[in-house]
Amino acid sequence: MKAIIFIAMLLFGAASPLRAQYEKMNEDFIEVGAGNFFVHLDKEADVKKLVNSVIKANRFPSDSLVFNKGKNVYFSAYFVNPSDDQFVYIIHAERALEGYELYFLYCINSLCYHFEYEEGKDLYQLVYDPEKNKSKVMTSFSSTLVEKL
Repeated sequence: MKAIIFIAMLLFGAASPLRAQYEKMNEDFIEVGAGNFFVHLDKEADVKKLVNSVIKANRFPSDSLVFNKGKNVYFSAYFVNPSDDQFVYIIHAERALEGYELYFLYCINSLCYHFEYEEGKDLYQLVYDPEKNKSKVMTSFSSTLVEKL
């Protein structure tokens, strides 16, 4: 009986880190390749400040980044890793019930679907497509209209 309880506790403990795809971001600035992080922020100004801090800390060559004041997708941008273009760094912020969810994703440079959202009466998808998004600087990317509701 004790062996079964021990094995169950061992399996439960081993599965705990596997339950989440993202880690909560620490106070330290993240670096490209460090992993996938998210943070919840209450105000647009805090999102903009943190995004700019991460871009500056990583020395990304930024170009015309767009912050969509008051919109459901406040920010979405990507940076193709110049030393290994098989990887891309994606940052996006979406409006949540209270505040904003800000994601920092380092992933394979392939078609990547993020989420759907409504803006007014229209339904949009946020999708990163390497065939369309070929810039070598940290560049905003836009969503695609799915249908008018």
